Amino acid sequence: MYHYVRDPARNEFPRLKALSAAQFQKQLTAVTDRYEMATLESALAFLRGEYEPERDLCLLTFDDGLKEHHSEVLPILIERHIQGLFFVITGCVEGRVAAVHKNHFLMATLDFAEYEAEVLHRLAVLAPGSSADIDPALVRRTYRWDMPEVGRLKYLINFALDADVRDRLLDTMFADHFGDEHAFARALYLSWDEAREMQAHGMLMGGHSHTHIALEAHRDRQDEELARCAQTLHRHLKSQTLWPFSYPYGKPDTFSSATIESLRKLHFNSAFATVVGNNYPGQDPFQIRRIDPKDLA
Repeated sequence: MYHYVRDPARNEFPRLKALSAAQFQKQLTAVTDRYEMATLESALAFLRGEYEPERDLCLLTFDDGLKEHHSEVLPILIERHIQGLFFVITGCVEGRVAAVHKNHFLMATLDFAEYEAEVLHRLAVLAPGSSADIDPALVRRTYRWDMPEVGRLKYLINFALDADVRDRLLDTMFADHFGDEHAFARALYLSWDEAREMQAHGMLMGGHSHTHIALEAHRDRQDEELARCAQTLHRHLKSQTLWPFSYPYGKPDTFSSATIESLRKLHFNSAFATVVGNNYPGQDPFQIRRIDPKDLA
């Protein structure tokens, strides 16, 4: 399960938590030495008990539809003849920066104490009386790799705040610090032309929702969110035999059986969580576990 893959020397946000292309290459060498590299087709056949590989399988997935997946990752996968699954936030391709990424880039730009103080000040103005108290156990479970204070602020923004309040807070902060959101989005996310080129090289594109909301927390919007994602993918991309999905945030409390039913109706064939672990025959193809690359370090 990969996200940012970008070289620090060419990254104007050096504090952004990213894997360099060299680190990705090194990991890929270690992985290919140990595992049979799967396609989605072979992985799903394995889960159905219809395929028994000689070695354990490894399937590569990339969330968020970032432009570096085309510029940095695609050439490496082509050279090694490996399929990757790339999950697109369809609203971001259309010019919006997802709230989760606004948070990442603001945090990578501002001193943390400065960022936290500005968030809490703006929150007090937008929603007086809002509490920033978060259960530490929830923070640790959700953000295993962050310092407690960083994880607490990320949890507040991504899960605890009312979505409208969060969006107004981040929209104004992002505009103040970065200016034109559409220009930023064009530089950050794949274009449809780039996504179709990736398909032409054997990569699979998938959905990652339309605006990257925690689906179970927004049941009133869930069906529309998923439908817009599916419709946009089918309108702009080439047809695929299999259409996978990746749950935003991906923890067990961010999707439900209702989410899965909606995905099935929209003809998605599988879905990936962020629950850490291996997968075995009989595994629900709509609750596929994944491994964070930091666990391979």
